[in-house]
Amino acid sequence: MNPSYLGATLTPFFIDGSQGPLFCLFVPPKDPQGEVLLFLPSFGEELNRCRVMVAMQARMLAEAGVGCLLLDYYGTGDSAGDFSETRWEQWLRDAETACAWLIGQGYTKIGLWGLRLGAVVAAELAAAIPGRFTRLLLWQPVLEGKVLFTQFLRIRLAMLMDRGEPKETTQQMRERLQAGKPLEVAGYEISPVLAAALDSKALVAIRLPAGLQVNWFELTLADQAELSIASQKVVAAWQSQNVVVVTQFFSGPAFWQLHERELTPDLLAKTTGIFLGERT
Repeated sequence: MNPSYLGATLTPFFIDGSQGPLFCLFVPPKDPQGEVLLFLPSFGEELNRCRVMVAMQARMLAEAGVGCLLLDYYGTGDSAGDFSETRWEQWLRDAETACAWLIGQGYTKIGLWGLRLGAVVAAELAAAIPGRFTRLLLWQPVLEGKVLFTQFLRIRLAMLMDRGEPKETTQQMRERLQAGKPLEVAGYEISPVLAAALDSKALVAIRLPAGLQVNWFELTLADQAELSIASQKVVAAWQSQNVVVVTQFFSGPAFWQLHERELTPDLLAKTTGIFLGERT
């Protein structure tokens, strides 16, 4: 891997969101008329675990001529607000705000880069504004919000066991949320509104604009280059809508799951290769 990507500078700044300042990192494209990717992060601790990989990829893309705007939603990361205030609809508004900022800077070729749950946000935004975006770049997309949220709730189960406190089931946690009571998981206060939204999301249900290009990256074993059955259903549904889906596989650590910083160079190289015109 060429270390020259370290020379690209990600400039930190804030843009005015509908609820408060939104933290961003930005590196412009080499060509003012070139493509810029708006990065939409994942959920909870995955946002923090992925920061190094995302920043490295943004710098590598900058060396390839592609700009990147990395966004923290309101109530997450270094943006204003508390996590307890964040909502799915707010994430979409924040993404629209970031897109409007790029347009205001004169950029017209804007793609969406979604990581994990951010892939669902990206798909919803592309569906809501047909013709606006050049592509969707999806890293290990979450297929169903309910599955991800169940995994997240299990963190609370483990915490209660460690403390020797009475055990709860994920169903009991959901019932508490459905009763209008917030729930704390690993330091994140989940609102009932956000919980309901997460449980309702399914990538297969999103109808993308015909002709949109999707670059789908999925983790696989070294000797197995095949989408999961659930992913195949999403891809088939989108292809039936005349969406251009290009799937690629990468190997390495599942960095979004790991507490210690891990890098997945294969994903970085193959993502950069798209924009260099390489066949990877």
